[in-house]
Amino acid sequence: MTKSTSIIFILLFSLVFRLERQRFSLMFVVLLIAVGLFMFSYEAAQFDLIGFCLVLFASFLSGIRWTTAQLLSQKKEWGLSHPIDMIYHTQPWMALAILPLSLYIESTELVTSKTLFRSSDFPQLFIDMLYLSIGGLLAFGLECSEYLVVATASGLTLSIAGILKEVCTLYLAAKFNGDQISPINMLGFIVCISGIMLHVVLKTMDCKCFSDLFCCSNPCS
Repeated sequence: MTKSTSIIFILLFSLVFRLERQRFSLMFVVLLIAVGLFMFSYEAAQFDLIGFCLVLFASFLSGIRWTTAQLLSQKKEWGLSHPIDMIYHTQPWMALAILPLSLYIESTELVTSKTLFRSSDFPQLFIDMLYLSIGGLLAFGLECSEYLVVATASGLTLSIAGILKEVCTLYLAAKFNGDQISPINMLGFIVCISGIMLHVVLKTMDCKCFSDLFCCSNPCS
């Protein structure tokens, strides 16, 4: 439920950095999606204060991350509009930040694992490394697509797309894994989807307005 606050932080920082215009319709869409996601995931997990604070802080940092990424990628003079350029300049720092924690938690298990470094079954080791490589390629493609959306649209649009993925995941879990959905959850699902659809409609209208303005200012086209 706390993850639904990330879109609010992204909107907040987008307004602070003047990446989005302050509009009632935009705030209404964000509030609609956040409330809908909160209702849809209501009672899906037990409350833990430490976990709540950590997820809330992560949502706060997510807002900073994607708004600054949008700020950097949409300034052509900085030459970071291409996703590969953004990954080249940002991923090493992200890897350095998480590497000590990863080594502290997983290094012993990784080194002593019989499926990797202590493996004597080389065909199986090759298959495992192939799976890891495929996962890495998929993650790289996902990262490229995320930065591409941020560069061409906005961090807010990316966040809404991510929320749509989460909603679909929760819905499929309820449908195929037998997770219980209460009336509040179903109402939240409808509210969240309505907010996403409204965002798409507003974006389409904005694009049409800009397109009409461009066509009117260029009579030769």
